[in-house]
Amino acid sequence: MTETIAWNLAFRCGNGVGKAPGRTADAALPSQPPSGWTGSLGPGVRWEQWPRSLNTGLPMMHVLTLWLPGDFQRRGPQFPGIAIFAGEGQFADDSKPPIASAESTDPFLRDLAATEDHPGLLRRRDVIDGEFAILWLTDDELAAGPTAPRPDLRAEGEHADESEGTNAWDVVEPTIDFWLIPRVDPNAGKAPVELRGDEVGADGYVNHSTGGNSLADWAEPLFAISHLGGTAFPVQAMPDGLTPWYLELEEISGLNFGGGGNAQFDLESDTFDWACG
Repeated sequence: MTETIAWNLAFRCGNGVGKAPGRTADAALPSQPPSGWTGSLGPGVRWEQWPRSLNTGLPMMHVLTLWLPGDFQRRGPQFPGIAIFAGEGQFADDSKPPIASAESTDPFLRDLAATEDHPGLLRRRDVIDGEFAILWLTDDELAAGPTAPRPDLRAEGEHADESEGTNAWDVVEPTIDFWLIPRVDPNAGKAPVELRGDEVGADGYVNHSTGGNSLADWAEPLFAISHLGGTAFPVQAMPDGLTPWYLELEEISGLNFGGGGNAQFDLESDTFDWACG
């Protein structure tokens, strides 16, 4: 049986890689091709299938696209990667969604009428009504590389985003490559659970804390890094339903988890949660 590996996301920072875009590099650039990218340019899906906010109709902001290691491809090898998008915030008015119309004189409403769900679409809404989406991607959609959203079709003053959220037209982030780097983590291949003291989970998951806010020596270098699998560091309570096959994201590429927060997207159970710092 092949040993499960957990992976850190290492982002291009100048001539090296670091824990997040814009940081000081702490390692040399890997020799292998990148594992994905962050920023406003999305995967190579048809524009009609770019995720839209259900309330505003605006295209959601692309966060990252990622080629997954084989054991994290939980929808099968026909979907070897994912893209994550973030959308509107808590103040979106869900009582007044735009009315799409193929016959409208408004190009935004005509474009909205042509939209369709991507076959690999999974939607999630958080406790303050922010929208998120995951697309399970094919080889061709990944291989197309960073792809720009359609230019903004809104007439001046029309269809403004008043949700305090994000969308692909109003939030522009640079495209930054990242790599998956093996993570030396005793909890690789184990489902994260809430533990106290010296407790050990049913499958051997061990506590990263030595009490209060103190981290065990082995956990210090793993903290505050976006990663696949291994030890989870939720800012508040451990989400229910996490499996070994989850992605933990820090605040990168336009994401806002309340300042100093992070999120967990589970690729097996579809659990999603985030908390602020």
